[in-house]
Amino acid sequence: MAAMQRAQLPNTPNVVDELFTDANVVALNEVLVERGISPDRIVTIVMVPGQTMVTPTPPQFRVLYRATLSTLG
Repeated sequence: MAAMQRAQLPNTPNVVDELFTDANVVALNEVLVERGISPDRIVTIVMVPGQTMVTPTPPQFRVLYRATLSTLG
């Protein structure tokens, strides 16, 4: 049986926000809990490969999630 979904009201913003975290599950879970992001708000998690030239950066997760009215400002 399919889960019920809430109807999107036309006057509510449907804003997607993003965050970056280290590419490990422990760091990802810590950031999600710290920011109060529940699993039903997550749109996608994308692996961003590390970079060795110019500005070295480690691999990261890019998390896209639905923002709430309190996080919009």
